[in-house]
Amino acid sequence: MSETKPLHIVAVAYGGWGHIRPLCTLATRLVRLRRATVTLLVSRHVYAKAAAELVRNFEDGEDALQAQIRLAALDAHATDLYDYDVVGAAFAQEYPKLVRGAPMRCAHTHAELPALPPPQALILDLMHYALLPIARAASASIKVLCSGPPSILSTYLLVGTLGSRSGGRTVAEEKIEGYAAQKGLSLREAADAMFNEPPGDVIQAAGLPPMYWYENTPQTPVIQVKLGFSRLLVIKLVNECDAYISSSMECFEPKESVQGFSEFFARTSRKLYLLGPLMPMTKRSDAADAAQAAQSPEIVDFLQNALQKHGERSMVYMSFGTFFWTAHPEKAWAFLDVLMEKKIPFIMSHASQLAHVPDEVKAKVKASGTGLLVPWAPQQAILEHPATGWFVTHAGFNSIVESIYAGVPMICWPFSADQPLNAMHITENLDIAYELFEVRTGPGLKPVHRTGKAPVGTLDAVRAEAAAVLARAFGDDGAQKRERVRRLREAMLEPWQPGGAAWVAGEQLLDSLQ
Repeated sequence: MSETKPLHIVAVAYGGWGHIRPLCTLATRLVRLRRATVTLLVSRHVYAKAAAELVRNFEDGEDALQAQIRLAALDAHATDLYDYDVVGAAFAQEYPKLVRGAPMRCAHTHAELPALPPPQALILDLMHYALLPIARAASASIKVLCSGPPSILSTYLLVGTLGSRSGGRTVAEEKIEGYAAQKGLSLREAADAMFNEPPGDVIQAAGLPPMYWYENTPQTPVIQVKLGFSRLLVIKLVNECDAYISSSMECFEPKESVQGFSEFFARTSRKLYLLGPLMPMTKRSDAADAAQAAQSPEIVDFLQNALQKHGERSMVYMSFGTFFWTAHPEKAWAFLDVLMEKKIPFIMSHASQLAHVPDEVKAKVKASGTGLLVPWAPQQAILEHPATGWFVTHAGFNSIVESIYAGVPMICWPFSADQPLNAMHITENLDIAYELFEVRTGPGLKPVHRTGKAPVGTLDAVRAEAAAVLARAFGDDGAQKRERVRRLREAMLEPWQPGGAAWVAGEQLLDSLQ
């Protein structure tokens, strides 16, 4: 293919790390495919972390490729990841400079990035609708691509029935505006109210078994966060973007979800690009994971001892990510009790700021000699250690992908967002996981559509379910799940091989920009 003028792509990575990390990897994948420069804009608070993540995505000797990515920081709110006032003002100041082909200033280094030709495309995360009007005002001709880190099955459920009409407005906007007028509410209040009211008793996501509406939030939130307006903005960005980039892979998603989401975009002559998996898969990344783990000698020693005393695939790793935590932690301690009774070695990471581990729990775990409680853990290094057999996870999409990449089957404890759908998919469709039901709280204690039964929800019921699931996990059924994970891992490695599905889709995306 003959080369045209070099590509310049701007990407904005702001918010939670689970949204920033895939965009870092995406930037590195794009410069591998084409002579392009990516200007990656991040919050000044994560500049160093993003810089390290970019380095992990390259091999030694690829300095020239790495130089094709320019990292710059925007000013942002110091603590609120969902505040768009500060970062929006910074974007409104700096992005037009890039559009004009002028230098821009980095809020972290305070240095100027040299001028480049105006970009052909801007990549915005799924949550970045607030930046879209600014971008369109700066240039209506630059294509705006939406980057979606969640699974397609969950995103399609949200936007599939609430997407664009022929007039360009979304069904969601029309419904919410009508509701606001009827009730005398602001648009934000109406959005929060409407998204909290179930549209029906049963959710039917494409390619998944049905679930009751309340099962989409099977845990009582520790903090009540109103997300209705944020969901409306996600729908608007998906509706108004020029194309959609998914972090997922066709081998993972239900074919009905991929087909439905593709048809959703095709109705307005747009395209869906599956460019996952978007995580570092380099020798340098493996070395960085090992170096990171080495900074926690207690974890390294525990893993090695578990391997020597109990053998390969004997240990359970437990983590709900960096944000989520249970409003009823006594259920987590009950699960740990079963692990200790069965003398199954475990590491539990309680990284959330919402987590509090009582002293008596710490003392009990330490006295058992079976477990290790840590406020932070090098997740990928633990998952890839030969001692690790199972991952108790909240079923966030990034954690699922990391677990599959490590060849580790899962035990799901979902909270909200895309997690309940992800958990259902990997247990019922892919059959690489179990799901815990007795750990549910609040509305989650109502009947489960799949089983026809309501969880008992007592601590005794939690212990009984944990014992039963662990017995299956470390038996023949678990071995079969592990083999299915192994096969899925092999399929997951193919898309970014030369000529693979993601490689071809990435080429098609870049072709569309030139």
